[in-house]
Amino acid sequence: MVFEPGSPLLGLIGLRCVGGDHDLFGTSTNGVAMNFIAVRAIFGSRLSLDVHESDALRDNRLAVVMCERGTLLSVPLGVVAMICPILGSAGVMTGEWSTRLSRGDICVGDAQTRHDVVVSPRGACIVIAGTPTAWTAPGRKAVHPGAVLFPAFHRCVRRYSRRLLRFARDCMNDRQGAGSKQLAHQLLSVVNELQCEFDAMIARCPGSTLSRKKAVFLRLQRVRNHISACAHQDLDVANLALMANYSVGHFITTFRSVFDETPYSNVSRYRLESASTLLSESKLGIGDIAQAIGYQSRSSFTRAIRKHLGSSATQFRASTGMFAGEPADEVA
Repeated sequence: MVFEPGSPLLGLIGLRCVGGDHDLFGTSTNGVAMNFIAVRAIFGSRLSLDVHESDALRDNRLAVVMCERGTLLSVPLGVVAMICPILGSAGVMTGEWSTRLSRGDICVGDAQTRHDVVVSPRGACIVIAGTPTAWTAPGRKAVHPGAVLFPAFHRCVRRYSRRLLRFARDCMNDRQGAGSKQLAHQLLSVVNELQCEFDAMIARCPGSTLSRKKAVFLRLQRVRNHISACAHQDLDVANLALMANYSVGHFITTFRSVFDETPYSNVSRYRLESASTLLSESKLGIGDIAQAIGYQSRSSFTRAIRKHLGSSATQFRASTGMFAGEPADEVA
């Protein structure tokens, strides 16, 4: 299946393609349908998931897109996308932040935000996208039944990326839809396991009902995602509290109660995790790394990294023995 570069990919309404009709997979579990459209985006394509607002709530299809190297895929408002590089890397950008995903990372987007996915020249990426209705499916009891995926960055979860790769390949190969029920279970099992870590956090959220607790968690999780992508910037707690629709004091208290760390500690942790990656995978100087992740001085960075790693930055870099860019991976 080949797409014209620049043509819209109507993953939820229809497909404009060259060289054959799209594949539509359907399944029904406990009486609720879950449909898949399998798509391969050729290298260098510029595609867009186009959703008309009037149709979005009625649609229950998920587009499973295998993006080859150099692909640019736009995910508009109203669509939730699970983005998983399987080779090389992929950049994810919104109007407020951008981040880089490596092989083994999974990003779950937010339906309230537009996302652009740019696959690296040597990369490949799986994108599974659909409306919140399409993602609401049976079999989600372990996480949050009747709710859409929570936006999140899941780092270094390679076992799940391998399972998503198998799922996408099975979608591509299942021309007759005979294995569609199995496909749904493949995807739902990954979703359940990937986000079950949120169960305890949701339970700690304020609210008299589970739905209210989920609503609070969703607001806080959006803030945490923003911190993760923008930790290198000078973040203001008052602005973060405004994003969550809280006063500063209430925001800090609730954030600490749910995530077991303050917003400031969360920012520091993300900065130091980024520093660890740069120390092991780049040739940047210690001072340059400190500046890149948001530290104003090398001395404050040195103290923080020693506390975080238990050794100096120089000692940690020497122990890793890695200075070049990302390794040449092969698809699992």
